[in-house]
Amino acid sequence: MGPLMANNKKFLTIGHRGAGGEKFENSMSGFKHALGLDIDAIELDIRAHNGELWVIHDHDLERLTGQAGLFDDLPDPGSILLKNGEPIPRLREVLDLCWGKIPVNIEIKSFDTAGLLHELLMTYPSLDANPNFPWILISSFDHRQLLQLRQQNCPWALAPVNYGIPMQPETIIAELAPYSWHMDDEYLDYDLIARIQAQGIKTMVYTVNDIDFARRLKSAGIDGIFTDLPATLRDLG
Repeated sequence: MGPLMANNKKFLTIGHRGAGGEKFENSMSGFKHALGLDIDAIELDIRAHNGELWVIHDHDLERLTGQAGLFDDLPDPGSILLKNGEPIPRLREVLDLCWGKIPVNIEIKSFDTAGLLHELLMTYPSLDANPNFPWILISSFDHRQLLQLRQQNCPWALAPVNYGIPMQPETIIAELAPYSWHMDDEYLDYDLIARIQAQGIKTMVYTVNDIDFARRLKSAGIDGIFTDLPATLRDLG
């Protein structure tokens, strides 16, 4: 497996969980910080709870809130605080902050969430196309939810997320017509990546916090990275 042919295309920098290595991850202060960094997009994670979408990565509460228990078991997610003292954000709060200012990659973490997300996004005004990155990109390890959105003719860009070597990527591409494919930094099959890119699909790697590694990925022809340190890695484009 050899590197892809290097080119002069724009290398995308996406703030992972806002800017998870610079401000508390998936927090409103982190998203406000990322807004001022002149990066291509921010990424965040959502979980559904009683008809509301919340921005939080973990199902287990301990790491992010210091409290025992599971997110799904909370009577009201708005009643507890993240470790930085802020409440868990609602997705609508983040979208209100970012809409039309910076593209947002929304990663679905909970089951049966696609329909609720579709309904919420439909309440926001349409935007002129962004030349560098879709204003809204919906991604997930759960490709079934992405397929549900595609079958509902959702107008937003989609992206499968993968850990390890993707299986049957051609089938998934045919079903989803994705904008991009997101791959972890441990398993990079450059021949497979070249096949995916040959179909007009961007390939992006998570989570990259080493600037030398980021430069190697750029030189190899990868389209972009998700990073916890966007202030440091934002100037590679």
